[in-house]
Amino acid sequence: MKKTILTLVAFMLVMGMTQCKKEQTTTNVNPADDGETVYITMKVADGGGKHIVYPGSGAVVYGDGDKIYVGNNGHYVGTLTYANGAFSGYISNPSTTDYLHFYFVGGLTPSNILNQNGGHLGSLYSSATSFTVDIADQSQKLRVLSYGHSTTTYIDGTTTYTCMLENQCGLVKFLPTTAISNNISISGMKTKAIIDFATPGIMPDDETTGALTLYSVSDSEKWAILLPQDEVANPTVTCEGFTPAISNVPAVAPNMYYIIGVPIAIGESGVIPGLFTVNVNGDQVMFSQGNLQYQAGTNIWRFAEHQYDCILGDNTNISQTYNGWIDLFGWGTSGYNHGAVCYQPWSISTTYGDYLVYGNSTANLYDQSGQADWGYNSISNGGNSENYGWRTLSHYEWDYIANKRNTPSSIRYVVATVNGVHGMIILPDHWEASYYELNNPNPSSNWSYSDNTITMEGWNSLEAHGAIFLPRTGWRNGTTVFLTDSQYGFEYGGHYWASDNFSFGSSSTVYCAYDFAFNDTGWSGSSTSYVNGYDFRSRGHAVRLVKNVE
Repeated sequence: MKKTILTLVAFMLVMGMTQCKKEQTTTNVNPADDGETVYITMKVADGGGKHIVYPGSGAVVYGDGDKIYVGNNGHYVGTLTYANGAFSGYISNPSTTDYLHFYFVGGLTPSNILNQNGGHLGSLYSSATSFTVDIADQSQKLRVLSYGHSTTTYIDGTTTYTCMLENQCGLVKFLPTTAISNNISISGMKTKAIIDFATPGIMPDDETTGALTLYSVSDSEKWAILLPQDEVANPTVTCEGFTPAISNVPAVAPNMYYIIGVPIAIGESGVIPGLFTVNVNGDQVMFSQGNLQYQAGTNIWRFAEHQYDCILGDNTNISQTYNGWIDLFGWGTSGYNHGAVCYQPWSISTTYGDYLVYGNSTANLYDQSGQADWGYNSISNGGNSENYGWRTLSHYEWDYIANKRNTPSSIRYVVATVNGVHGMIILPDHWEASYYELNNPNPSSNWSYSDNTITMEGWNSLEAHGAIFLPRTGWRNGTTVFLTDSQYGFEYGGHYWASDNFSFGSSSTVYCAYDFAFNDTGWSGSSTSYVNGYDFRSRGHAVRLVKNVE
């Protein structure tokens, strides 16, 4: 009877592109009756506790009972089981014409590969040529999948081999916009992996009928191991008692470590599920689905159906009895009697001092009760209840979004024409340049709406990635709407209110408030930031609300 000593030296590649050396030794054993048997011991330096993936670092740790399945010459030849800091086990009848192939499949047990029986391998082992595992249920454990093979074929008498075990999956973070303890599942993802011992590697099955349940680190942070696949736009998301939504899951490559976070809108009515950082503390918001609109005849607030919708010249009909819709409002005209002379959304006074919120020239929309902010209204397609969480951005937050955020592509905004409407596109924190080709990013001057002409099909792709569009709105003074400048011949762009007052300087600016504005001649305000502009509070500007991400 023949005895074989095998030494296998391996490296295991973990998520986050960190390599950890795994020393391995061998032990002599008597061969089984059915031919040559090799006993392998793979010592692993990491601690035990069952295989664990640490999302914060991407590190993979193995524990007692984990298994590596070994293939050779197109079929299964044995199992290495983890115990006391090492993988060990028997392989039988290794071929000298093929590598030794090693598969770790997330602690799952293939149905057609049984446990070893006393160290001997029967005919069932050599007959298995493939198996399939399903990693859909990750509610209790992240199912990392790894593969590697010896760098040389098995040769009788050779005792030293080298192997690199590499992750065949990606680790992706998900961020619910509202903290939630219930399980979240995503349909339309690949969840099954095929191990074919005749084909090196782990192949994702093209089937996407399963539902992948996320692993919960906390109520506000979820993770998943994902198989390599193309980007998935608008997948179906389920969570008992809620109506979650995801705009897109990014394309996944082997050993990918995606820590930016895929936003999941949890029961959020009227939001675009893209995340935007608003300050150095990392606080984030989501934008409403469109500009705020109001109908005086019915006293109904709503968000525009589409992001590119704006009312423009019809705002001249503004009145207490008008049954159409308006979307240009004086500052602080939320409809709550907070102390200003003009607080109703149909207010048309051109006297600047009539719009002092809470009756104070230095007050902001968010001061005192906060009811001067339009977001405290019941918005019919935005939760339909008061104090739902909507609010107006401050000019500091507008500035951070436009000029100071970091994105993977460094693109924060572009000027564009979307579906024939002029305006500005703001890209979310997780935006990557590969999503859509955009021209002249982050311009402070020398731009044109023709820089990016985007069709409906193109816009649907951008919006699916969380992009925000601010349409050109013009502005209103009394019942006159200004869309173009007759003296200089340019059209007015977008004018959006901020939540803070501009009550310093001359006697006229004490009646002003900050705004976010762009027009065809370049940015208003300073040379580096258009959001530092301001205007008289009596002027009618657009309102785009946001919700804080919890």
